Amino acid sequence: MTTQTTDIKREFKTPLGVVRCGLICNRQDNVIETKKYENGSSEIFKTDGHNIEIVSFKIRVPLYNGETLTDSFGWIFRIEKTADIDEKLETYCLLDNIYGEITFDTATGEHLDAIQADSNEWTLHIGTEDGEILNSRAENDDWFPPRLKNKVDFYQSITEMKQNGFVTKIPELKQGEKIHIQYLTAYDKRDEQKVNTWLAVDEFKRKLENWIGIW
Repeated sequence: MTTQTTDIKREFKTPLGVVRCGLICNRQDNVIETKKYENGSSEIFKTDGHNIEIVSFKIRVPLYNGETLTDSFGWIFRIEKTADIDEKLETYCLLDNIYGEITFDTATGEHLDAIQADSNEWTLHIGTEDGEILNSRAENDDWFPPRLKNKVDFYQSITEMKQNGFVTKIPELKQGEKIHIQYLTAYDKRDEQKVNTWLAVDEFKRKLENWIGIW
């Protein structure tokens, strides 16, 4: 019997290319529910073993330092294991369909893994939480299973950094366990004196939830 693979994909067009963000799973039913938040919206899917909510939103501007940017988008994957079934899940956020000549670099920070893409005119960042902050959430039972404490840290994560973004392999969860994965992307006109797009993708889970209105 062949296992069906489904790619639940969302796209965000930028002047540098198309940011694709999504989830790959064994199989998936149709959307079972949609939600509207104060500053975002979501779709909820049900697979054989998981409930998956994909939250889409714009990053709050102006940023905490008062700067703005051209545009942004963010996605949160809220995944709950609902049945004791072996089911592989993978999330990703990648810059594809690149327009013209682009250079890539890493742009990590405290609690942040990020990549930077530059063209002659534009700068784009994609960011996600690093292993250290995931471990902190495990310690606090904050949408990362406490039993996975010390399985992720500064040097290792469930998320792999690619040249053009990130791929996260969701660990095998036990029934009732939940996990939160976030990807943020922002772009603006290139300016070597500004770090606004980097700051935009460097955000804590709780602050995002407060902004979006998730409770």
